[in-house]
Amino acid sequence: MSTDTVDWEPIGAEALRIGHFIKIDHRWFDHPFVRRSFQISSERELGVIREVQLTRIFVDHKRSTQPAPQTAPPPEATAAAQASAEADAAAFEAEAAATAQAEAARIRAQRVSLDAASARDRVTLERARALLPALGSGDPTGASMVDEFIDYLVAILNNSTTPLTLMAAAAPRRSSMRLVLQMADAVSLVAVVGKRMGLAKEQLRTLTQAAATHSVGLARMPPQLIDEEPGDEQFQGPAFRNYPLLSASILNKCGGFPPDVLRLVVQHRERPDGSGFPRGLSADAIHPLALMLGAVREFQIRCNNDTSPVLALAYLHRHCREIHGAEIIGHLASAMLVYPVGTYVQLSDGRVARIVGVNEAARTAPMVDVYEDRSALHEWTTLDLSQAPALSIVRALDTSYLPPRMFAAPRPAAAALPKKADPETQGEAPEAAQASGAK
Repeated sequence: MSTDTVDWEPIGAEALRIGHFIKIDHRWFDHPFVRRSFQISSERELGVIREVQLTRIFVDHKRSTQPAPQTAPPPEATAAAQASAEADAAAFEAEAAATAQAEAARIRAQRVSLDAASARDRVTLERARALLPALGSGDPTGASMVDEFIDYLVAILNNSTTPLTLMAAAAPRRSSMRLVLQMADAVSLVAVVGKRMGLAKEQLRTLTQAAATHSVGLARMPPQLIDEEPGDEQFQGPAFRNYPLLSASILNKCGGFPPDVLRLVVQHRERPDGSGFPRGLSADAIHPLALMLGAVREFQIRCNNDTSPVLALAYLHRHCREIHGAEIIGHLASAMLVYPVGTYVQLSDGRVARIVGVNEAARTAPMVDVYEDRSALHEWTTLDLSQAPALSIVRALDTSYLPPRMFAAPRPAAAALPKKADPETQGEAPEAAQASGAK
């Protein structure tokens, strides 16, 4: 604390020089540097700081160093050597300037993208907030409002290149705002899964309409019943288990919703073995699209208790493939999350692993190299997580800030390996992937 209040002094970008030890007091996506505090070591770093127009910069003169004095060229240096040195310097400066401009352009594009995403989220929230009370009051224009809401979200999906994210995750629990954002999330998820499965346009319309309305009955529940907790007894009684019927009754009062939409809303919690609700239907009595909507609802329930999407998808992969169908669960996992080869992850037992192969049929359970020593990733054993039901991936790891020596001199462990590791690729620090998705 004393260092921050005594040693840090504000400084302008134009006054910076190589050797200054600085602190950047900006958000991480306002600049391309991995650390916020570091010593300037090159003209390129100076160029990036000035090009991005960082204004909140502080310097610690005690930890700063003077740049090495430049030695004058020896008297015997020829004119040709001097010209070559000047050309090299000019080329270096041009390269540094080009790099700085590229970094600045990337940051500006990122800012524009973030601003656009924030604007889309605000509009989505406003529309969702207007939709729920209109349906709850039996507004005869409710069906038209749902169609407009769906068209808006689908247009965002069709014009987005970012992975899916969950808007409801940041909303307060036991609140109507969380409920309406879950409805928006459900529309996006079923639209992506349905498109991946090749559904016809009419089927996608029916599915997305049901996703936007399937939980309106929960708005009339007590606050403690809005966010379902797996295994909680209060969610097993008829007061809660009849909410699909209540949702359909609300939509029927509004009018304008096709029979198939009402059927999906009523049946989205049914299970083929008859253990679902509200009617305990089984097998062919359940609409196939209701099973798809049910899988999305199950995924949302698993994410309710601050559980990461990775763990929620792993649960569905392990326990719900026979209920909702392996194809539906596989497409849902593919829509939400892909682990690129080379990503470092943390396993549920605390060990670090590196993705070395992806199984298309089990995307949340890839082939990994598992490291026993987290301080030096030199020895590993290869493991197929689809064959290890007790293990799962907790999160992806950002290793960009770790020293390269952690990944140097790789040696396979003495245990028998399914394949031979590649020492050349193991020596490279990977880029970690983030899980999550897109509005």
